[in-house]
Amino acid sequence: MGVLGSDGLPMDVQCSTDGADRSAGQPGTMISATLALLAKSTPLTTWFVARARNDEHIVLHVSAGSDLALAPGQAYATSSTPCGTVVKTGRTLISSWHGESATTSSHELLRESGANLYVGSPLAWAPDDGPCECFGTLGGLGRNATSDDLAAHLPLINHAAAVIGFALQAAHDADSLRRRAERAESESTVDDLTRLYNRRGWTSIAYAEAGRIQRYGSSAGLIMIDLDELKRTNDAYGHRAGDALLRHAAQVIRSSFRDSDVIARLGGDEFAVLLMESDAPATRWTAARVQESLAIAGIRASVGWSLLDGSRDIDAALHDADAAMYAAKCARRQFNLTADPERPRCA
Repeated sequence: MGVLGSDGLPMDVQCSTDGADRSAGQPGTMISATLALLAKSTPLTTWFVARARNDEHIVLHVSAGSDLALAPGQAYATSSTPCGTVVKTGRTLISSWHGESATTSSHELLRESGANLYVGSPLAWAPDDGPCECFGTLGGLGRNATSDDLAAHLPLINHAAAVIGFALQAAHDADSLRRRAERAESESTVDDLTRLYNRRGWTSIAYAEAGRIQRYGSSAGLIMIDLDELKRTNDAYGHRAGDALLRHAAQVIRSSFRDSDVIARLGGDEFAVLLMESDAPATRWTAARVQESLAIAGIRASVGWSLLDGSRDIDAALHDADAAMYAAKCARRQFNLTADPERPRCA
């Protein structure tokens, strides 16, 4: 296993700060064309782009005509692939495997794909005007090539990684601009009572974000909130009191999330939140926190959550979050049935 640059020496990633144009173009087409060029011009016929996320590497793109068992959507633990070393060190890496045990090594990717040689180069970007970081890796896999065969191709591989990093950065920047435009679209996407997004605004933004999650291999949390006492408040004190409850709940919910998160009143007593760049533990913790905040404010609510990532579409994630919220509501009603026998049982 060795760490090589185009001149045979260790190579660190450096981000450009020249303010070059970042026109979005067609990043998917650019990435596909770059992978195809590498497959044609190097001894390796399988090239891929993987996103580093938490402790995983998620395959986003694979070169057409690959003869190895690798496909978009596959995920590998960082410890089981050389990609983890590339991201950690910020350096190009060539690694070979000759059939030794892969159960505790970083060669699981090679073993499962049927390859014996790996080369990886870091993909650098600077999301949301933050510091430069590694998005993931440009990787190549092969069966019959050697490390010596790849040496002459390292300048091309490193240049291809820079091109793909540029394409990802340009697409991300363009998506950020579109996101701002979507959120400032018009008053037609805002709920008059709570000043949160309404169902139309939620649908537009949530489905757009789901597409971005597919493109970048990221994830977001979905949280559904249902106020338990709105109907009773309306019946007992009138709709003016019910409106006051909704506004109070909206204030508490808004204060529990970041400005980047998407919060909506879907209608009636139901609220939804898209928790940007969140994993399952963070989403679970946040859902519990907002329920606690509502309880402290004297507002009883049922809360459910799910994770939206590249493994499924947004409709399935929304269904799971809604089902979890409804299950919580049912459990609360069953618990209170003895104290209030007139409450209906959940189906």
